Amino acid sequence: MTKNNSTTQAIRITSRLIFAEIAGRGNRRLRALGDLIHRSKSSVHRHVRAAARRNQHPESGLWETEAGPVWWRWLVLATLYTFGLQQHVGTSTLSAFFHLIRLPTPVGVSPGALQAQINRMEALLPAFQQPCEAAAPRRTHPAVVAADETFFGELIILVLMDLSSGYLVLESIPADRGFDTWLAQAAPRLEALGIEVNHAVSDRAKALIKWAVSGFECPAGADTFHEQYGLSRWLSPALGRRQAKADRGCEQAQKALDKLPAGASTEDPASLAAQLASAQEARAQVEPAQQEYRKQWLGITEEGHPFSLEENTWTTADRGAVGLEKRAQALETWAAQQGIQDTRGALKKFRAPIDALSSHVGFWWLWVEEILRGWAVEEATQQGLTSKLLPVLYGYHQMQKTPNSRHRQRDREAWQRALQAFEADPFREGLTESDFQRGLEWGEWMVRQFHRRSSAVEGRNGRLSQWYHNGRGLTKSRLAALTVIHNYGLKRSDGTTAAERLLGTPFPDLFDWLLSQIGELPLPRKSRQRVVHNPLKLESVPA
Repeated sequence: MTKNNSTTQAIRITSRLIFAEIAGRGNRRLRALGDLIHRSKSSVHRHVRAAARRNQHPESGLWETEAGPVWWRWLVLATLYTFGLQQHVGTSTLSAFFHLIRLPTPVGVSPGALQAQINRMEALLPAFQQPCEAAAPRRTHPAVVAADETFFGELIILVLMDLSSGYLVLESIPADRGFDTWLAQAAPRLEALGIEVNHAVSDRAKALIKWAVSGFECPAGADTFHEQYGLSRWLSPALGRRQAKADRGCEQAQKALDKLPAGASTEDPASLAAQLASAQEARAQVEPAQQEYRKQWLGITEEGHPFSLEENTWTTADRGAVGLEKRAQALETWAAQQGIQDTRGALKKFRAPIDALSSHVGFWWLWVEEILRGWAVEEATQQGLTSKLLPVLYGYHQMQKTPNSRHRQRDREAWQRALQAFEADPFREGLTESDFQRGLEWGEWMVRQFHRRSSAVEGRNGRLSQWYHNGRGLTKSRLAALTVIHNYGLKRSDGTTAAERLLGTPFPDLFDWLLSQIGELPLPRKSRQRVVHNPLKLESVPA
């Protein structure tokens, strides 16, 4: 404990002792009160006067009790942790909030004092992650990772995430984003966590492809998210402008028809009615075009599943590549019919990584077969696990994680068909309960290892962008603290953190640990009295 913390704690302990004696035995003379708590008369006098200044509100008596300081300490630190550190709310705004709830009397909540506490949190949080990683059981984690870079002016941030757990393996601010930098920073972190990279998902940056293929000798799959985004940048604006133009034409024609004077010639209403009908027809043509576009755009996602959603049969990498090419041809034909020019070569860019887009499926099936070969199971059992059990588990997993209601209904139907086929097959009857439970646990783990998007990393990039602009920058210490909060502080709906999901062991609560390490909060300082100058008063100057 530092000297400042020990002094602050001693002052608060003395104040509580005095308050407890007065509350229990009534008012006494200062010397008698000092004898009871073993303090001098002058010390008691100072504390009594300070308490009188603090106790200006009905709730002020709570601050002098044992429970009061615990509560407002929790309140101040939770506010700084949630809003100051994680949301980059300014300390001036936080200070104004604490003044509104009349907290400045027991604790220092000036902008400078609050910033000092946030800086203290930033310094402490990395010290939590290091011993937690070191204490985790040493084992190898075969994993699918996603890598990406994000830029804010000249600032570069490298982001590497384990997709199954959501654990941020690396989040750093380097000088460049080349292959050597990626390998030098990622390799020690992956080794320390025991992560064996089996598959990497990223955009088509050359350094990231080389990092996966040469650095870790694993497939470098293309990110479906980036490729779909490239197509949407080409087609969505054109459809949006066409929809807006049609709506504007209908609105203008309707207004002109409504404002037509009663004595107008018969030709004017007929002409305006024809304009309105033409505008309405143009708008009616936009909707089917949008539906066809959405169908083909979403179909790109459907081609990347390891099972057919209609038949629950295996999907190979070659079949996925053929399906993606068909989608590209359909979009090309549709765009030509709609008169939308591909001036930036969006389709060419989409077609280039088709093999890499479908590689996720091929890699996943190789992983499945490799594990089953290691189990040395019979051919019939292996066939039942892959063709009957896995479709059920995969369909259920997709249904649970899909936010779109229409997609969820589609996944529900696929899951129900797979479940009916599983229940009708005698495969289950040939297994003992322990063997079936083992296969079920493996299947649930296996379906969580299928990844074809780096959207989790893109979401993290979006948060980094928000923090960067809200906080007028992002320092290395703040980034390190936010990484620890992501790994050990944020929880999914099942109550687990990313660290627990990756390392397979529980860890202490991050905020409780921070409370135990942060020390005493500062005492409030007496502010200067505001001086009101009188321009009519002439100060005398001595001769």
